[in-house]
Amino acid sequence: MAKLHFFLAEPADDAALRALLRRNVMQGDIAVTFRREPSYFHAAAVQGRVAEVYKGVDAASGALAGLGGRFRLPAYVNGVCTDIGYLADLRVEAAYRSGLGLRRAYDFLRARHACDPLPYYTTLILQGNQAALKVLAANRAGLPPYRPQGRVHTPMLILGLPKAAIHLPGIRIAPAQPAEAAEVFAFINREHARRQCAPHYEVADMHNGRLRGLRMEDIWLARRNGELVGTLALWDQHAFRQIHVEAYGGHWRWLKPLYNGLCRLTPLQALPQPGDSLRCAYAALAAVADDDAAVFAALLRTLYRHASRGPWHYLTVALHERDPLLPVLSAYRRIDAGGHLFTVEFDDNAPPLDGRVPYVEAGAL
Repeated sequence: MAKLHFFLAEPADDAALRALLRRNVMQGDIAVTFRREPSYFHAAAVQGRVAEVYKGVDAASGALAGLGGRFRLPAYVNGVCTDIGYLADLRVEAAYRSGLGLRRAYDFLRARHACDPLPYYTTLILQGNQAALKVLAANRAGLPPYRPQGRVHTPMLILGLPKAAIHLPGIRIAPAQPAEAAEVFAFINREHARRQCAPHYEVADMHNGRLRGLRMEDIWLARRNGELVGTLALWDQHAFRQIHVEAYGGHWRWLKPLYNGLCRLTPLQALPQPGDSLRCAYAALAAVADDDAAVFAALLRTLYRHASRGPWHYLTVALHERDPLLPVLSAYRRIDAGGHLFTVEFDDNAPPLDGRVPYVEAGAL
């Protein structure tokens, strides 16, 4: 069995990391690859304020065997802003997917945690990734405990179908202006504090890479009598993060030709051919005062109508199964997707989480 050594990845590894992402397919009814072109490290900035990317290398051949990311970000835990960790982008070449190799990888990660401890880590395992669920979520000996925190729905809303605007008495919806930045982020943070592990953002994140590609005018605001009561952003990341369809399975194998035939008669975008990219935008920075579903519905409809006039095929939303805003999505045709949210524990020092509804940022998955 090959012996692996683990190191902190450096910019010189960028091309090899991106090639590994292109080779690693996430299986499911629609098999996809998550790519980071033209720079892995530039794309990683949206996942955390500090991105630690690790590589596993075959000790004998020097070949890249896998990668994984430990992202540090400020977030709200039990209503208090603190730094937490986000574990993502775990990719392992098929020849190295042994239990021993994975255990060594987590031993390395445990050592990194000991040097720079964080109270909580979160991670999302896609619902179609049965291999990861069987190994990581099974709490096998030698691996840190994965504590289930429920399911996160990440449907891709199908753009192009006519949808009437939603008008609410006393509510005005308009794009944010640069002069409103401080007010907007103060509101987002106030509302995110009511969610569990929701990220904290600052105006500086518009310029330091953490909100790469997002402009203030991409953030739509709902105001009631001048008071800010809701935000939702249309975040296009195609310039640095892409989703490529690799194969269709299950019912999509026979449904795709029928669906694409329908697209020729409607404004709908056809499903891409294997190897082509899905043009997805993200509904991000979701924050609504008092969880007002009507305000969220009006904001989402505004985003949907605006995105339908752009180059995108789908609008991806992320809401936890307990989120009171989730029923709003039932008004849209969509390709259902999602994952299982976990907290990962490397020690017993973290206090228990209270009952707040978890929040996952769609644009940072």
